[in-house]
Amino acid sequence: MRLYFFFLLIISFSTTLSSQNNKLADHKYIIVKSSFDFLKQVDRYKTSSFTKFLFKKAGYKVYLDNEDIPIELVLNKCNALYVDVKDKSGMLVSKNYIQITNCLGKLVFSSKKGTSKIKDYERAYRESIREAFMSIDNLDSLYDNALSEARVYKKESVLNQQVIKVNKIITPLPVTKEVGILLSQTNEQAPINQVKKEEYPLLYAQEIDGTYQLINKKPSVIFMLLKTTDANKFIIKDENGVLVNKGDYWLAEYYKNGILIVEKYQIKF
Repeated sequence: MRLYFFFLLIISFSTTLSSQNNKLADHKYIIVKSSFDFLKQVDRYKTSSFTKFLFKKAGYKVYLDNEDIPIELVLNKCNALYVDVKDKSGMLVSKNYIQITNCLGKLVFSSKKGTSKIKDYERAYRESIREAFMSIDNLDSLYDNALSEARVYKKESVLNQQVIKVNKIITPLPVTKEVGILLSQTNEQAPINQVKKEEYPLLYAQEIDGTYQLINKKPSVIFMLLKTTDANKFIIKDENGVLVNKGDYWLAEYYKNGILIVEKYQIKF
């Protein structure tokens, strides 16, 4: 009987540990404003850094909005929630509260006001922001629900764009999963001894009904291309220009405000 309970305890412990590991592997991202409106300077009194610290301590992957972010967020900003701190201070009391929005800018949570009567600004803001943070209940549930809502909205938006495309109106589409994999492979799979500094800006080609849109890493659409009889030459749609393969790079020549623009790119098709 004792042996039975011993094995039962081991199985229960292993299940709990596995569950914890899976939760840790499921990264949850928070982006904190680097400059709150009421302070008008980047990380003044270390308010942004301290807010980042609180969310990081709660188990989240946290970045300020002026820091480099993972490729997962570059490709889809809806994988994160966005944090801002607001101010309602009076003459003798610091009062702050935390607002959390999704990638669509929709407010999903507003904390209670934290207060402090400390006269030193940095210590006062720390105390009031910490108190405001403590009023956030069920942060994991809030995060999951907010991201699910944003993703549903984005999926419906993509479906609407595809309906427009069926009606022969060419609309730039969101970056596809395949392009996301290509971006990830570019960052992760290149051997260290083969990594070189890019000579020219790198663009990725995404095919749409026989045409291409060229996107950068943000991702933003830079050009829409039309095919020609030459596989090494494209017409730049709506730009009165051409894109030509020059071997080591692609040369874009087009007119903007009557001026000839010449640019060189690396392109992944």
